[in-house]
Amino acid sequence: MPRLRPRLALSLTAVIIALGLLPPGIASRKSPATIRGFLPAHVPVERDLERKFQEIPNAARAESNLRYLTSAPHMAGTEASHRVAEWLLNQYRSYGFEAEIVTYSVWLPLPREVKLELLAPERKSLASREQPFDGDQDTYDSRAVAGFNSYSPSADLSAPVVYANYGTDEDYRTLESLGVNVVGKILLVRYGRGYRGIKSKLAEEHKAAGLLIYSDPQEDGYVVGDTYPEGPWRPLTAIQRGSVLYTQLYPGDPLTPGAGATSSADRIAPADASSLPRIPTAPINAQDASFILSDLGGAHVPRGWQGGLPFTYHVGPGASQLHMKIEMDYQQRPIYDVIAKLRGTNDNEWVILGNHHDAWIFGAADPGSGTSAMLETARSLGELARSGWKPRRTIMICQWDAEEPGLIGSTEWVESNRAALQEKAVAYINTDVGVTGPNFSASAAPSLNELVREVTREVRDPNTGRSVYDAWREHVTRSRSDVARDKRPDEGASAAPSSPRGEVPVGALGAGSDFCPFFDHAGIPSMDISFAGDYGVYHSLYDDFYWMKHFGDPSFLYQATLARVLGLLALRLEEADILPFNYSEYAAEITSATDDLSARSALSGTTGAGEKQSQDLRALSEASAEFAAAAGRAAQRLRALSPGTITPEKEREINRALVTVEQGFLSPQGLAGRAWYKHTMFAPGSYAGYAAEIAPGVSESMDDDDPSILLREFDSLTAALHRATMRLDDVARLATPE
Repeated sequence: MPRLRPRLALSLTAVIIALGLLPPGIASRKSPATIRGFLPAHVPVERDLERKFQEIPNAARAESNLRYLTSAPHMAGTEASHRVAEWLLNQYRSYGFEAEIVTYSVWLPLPREVKLELLAPERKSLASREQPFDGDQDTYDSRAVAGFNSYSPSADLSAPVVYANYGTDEDYRTLESLGVNVVGKILLVRYGRGYRGIKSKLAEEHKAAGLLIYSDPQEDGYVVGDTYPEGPWRPLTAIQRGSVLYTQLYPGDPLTPGAGATSSADRIAPADASSLPRIPTAPINAQDASFILSDLGGAHVPRGWQGGLPFTYHVGPGASQLHMKIEMDYQQRPIYDVIAKLRGTNDNEWVILGNHHDAWIFGAADPGSGTSAMLETARSLGELARSGWKPRRTIMICQWDAEEPGLIGSTEWVESNRAALQEKAVAYINTDVGVTGPNFSASAAPSLNELVREVTREVRDPNTGRSVYDAWREHVTRSRSDVARDKRPDEGASAAPSSPRGEVPVGALGAGSDFCPFFDHAGIPSMDISFAGDYGVYHSLYDDFYWMKHFGDPSFLYQATLARVLGLLALRLEEADILPFNYSEYAAEITSATDDLSARSALSGTTGAGEKQSQDLRALSEASAEFAAAAGRAAQRLRALSPGTITPEKEREINRALVTVEQGFLSPQGLAGRAWYKHTMFAPGSYAGYAAEIAPGVSESMDDDDPSILLREFDSLTAALHRATMRLDDVARLATPE
């Protein structure tokens, strides 16, 4: 077996920071004299508080946290996950937080047996376990669960195989054009270009008998770079576990949609749960996939379908025949959320941070690196509190269970506490796969984009010694150049995302992590942040402490840096006089989206609704312009605020109005076909995987060419814009001196 070779590469700056010879804040550049949301008299106090906070997070403590978190497999639904929750509870209490474990009872399967056998052209047992490597003793742990897809139904079947590329709707159209019938076949698709649950949904809709999903080396294996244990990328034996729950319809417990899964909750029957897949699905590694793919017949695959395995791919069917047996143990199982609270002077306003604690196996990167950073954030805030500081608003830190099976712990908590959240929550800050490298990444509600940029200007990047923002900007610029250079002449270069004044763009929130119920269901302004890098061991046995120590974050400086960013975001939000939301940038994104919808309608010739659709497009554009004007008025009034012009009571009213703008975008009826998703401006695409769809109801109805649904979604989105505009007008009115 290969031996592990450490690959450690630290810059001189990183070594200096690790030795404590260079402070973590930005000392080489003078911070601006103002801070968004703070009255001038309060800026020096906030600067001093942030300086003290930044001195506390510690890389050695982050490493110690991760050692414990990765000491044993701790999958949701097991007692090991409960033990992690208990440990986290004690940690938060030791930092001075009030903390409790909130338990839910959810419909959650664990695998009894996953068996895959090649019947022809030769008999061979597949679904092999991942290879252990000398030097990494965790890879020998017999407690590691075999590769499986959570929420697959049980099945026992045999069938020929068809290769369906990524298993997208376009791929099925291509197979149909080639005369390939997928009905009754076992489909083999590769990971990438969409959430695995959508791959299952499409296979189910096309009446396949079963689905296998494998990790092709072209995506995250030897085609990309050195594989584990020589490098950070996926070896041929690695399996990507994951859920296939149809979270694009609704996340969380399948049997309690829209309601918290308490012990006394009303539950629907599993047969009535639309989020439960009806097609057996299992993940396999590239090594097993090669045995199947190499014996497929039929046409040579179209351009873009060839992966990285060393033979020519064919679509099938052919000689390969498979026996697939999956036996799942479905039960009501307890899950354990840890809710920690550092009470502020005003306990009626909450700044919430969150990260999940369950993992498929060891979860060093996903989610342990985020958990270790969150713990350092909490410890540092606790130290400030012990020194006499008391937060202005209450800070809550939540460690969710059962994120991996389908965002269950966070969804159940939000559903159980939706009314309180909509009354008290200021914002939700999420991290998940916290650190896999040095490249900062962020997605957010547009109102929070500028806050993310401002905070990252205040934190030092360990590798470059400059600000996290400067390193982020450089990485984004370099990535754009690489994409443009690597494009084939007939493809063209990708357009760069827009951002104000050439700032680094912040992504839109889609799905795939615990911000989803806060933002998409409850309308809480949210963000998701991380540091990314070369990471090929996602959801595999090899995502363990050794991988992190050798490839992801060897010095643990980036986990400490993530703690600083999380903490400063929390401090800016909880200490602000006026909450630092920027609705002018939100308005710019809405204007761009409505312009795009109008252009798409004209190009596609979508005329099924005739003059009514043209009227709705005009009404939507007018509502967008009204929102932009209201955002401008509110910003102008807020900039004019000064000490003596605003009372504490008026301040609270302004902040309440600012928070509820986001809730104005919620539709009471939800999106067509998936009512759990309430947000009319942002949602994960129904067939787009984790990616955000802008104006999802209207956009997807245009694609479906369904006039009645399209008109409904136009009305819903336009009404939402009017509601949000009224709330911005309230902000401007409240901020106008009497």
